[in-house]
Amino acid sequence: MAYNKAKEEYRWNQWKAEEEKILREQGVDEETIQKLREYDWDDFNTERRFREHQTSLLDCMELLLEEKETKESQPESVEALLDTVENEELLQILLSTDKKTLQMIVLKMMGYAPKEISHHMELPEQTVYTRLRRLREKIKKSMKFE
Repeated sequence: MAYNKAKEEYRWNQWKAEEEKILREQGVDEETIQKLREYDWDDFNTERRFREHQTSLLDCMELLLEEKETKESQPESVEALLDTVENEELLQILLSTDKKTLQMIVLKMMGYAPKEISHHMELPEQTVYTRLRRLREKIKKSMKFE
């Protein structure tokens, strides 16, 4: 599931308010509380930057296919991939996608790294990343993932 910054920031603010309340009750000066808040905020932003980039195309595909990943159930061709899709919206998106991008998805699901996919398909590595990212964005937009 995608990282929801607003939700996490709300939780952080709740936690921080409770912590600051306890610190004030214990007699900690405001300057120390402010320094601690700034340190914790930097830590929160570091974690946010990491988590925002964690979502991958495979995460989306796993949610939509609703299958356990096993060697036997992984599609080894574009046709096999399309046959396993049960969600009608996802199927329409994949059917409207070009064959090269679909082949990239199959190779990615088989465990190949983007560098290996680019070598296999004789394309620049950045092209693989770009095509997968665009498809992921198209799926998210259409399926309204948060």
